[in-house]
Amino acid sequence: MMVATLLVTFALTVGLAVVVLLSVAAPSLRRRGSRTMARIDAGAERLLPVLRHHRDRLAAEVRARASERLEAPRRGTREEHRAARAR
Repeated sequence: MMVATLLVTFALTVGLAVVVLLSVAAPSLRRRGSRTMARIDAGAERLLPVLRHHRDRLAAEVRARASERLEAPRRGTREEHRAARAR
């Protein structure tokens, strides 16, 4: 368990460092026509629609669950009211 925590922490730290480095260096790399930056941009363009699709699907699922939770107490009180009326 400790090794997994260490690996996850390492991956997150390195990932954050890369993001910060690219956010600082990207404009100058783009101006110079860096192939690496062009590849990163191309990869991001391909990945962005996929990420948006998953985000939208997840948001719809969360909305559906939230509406179910909001409707559940209402349905319960209606059924209890009908049962009480039937008695």
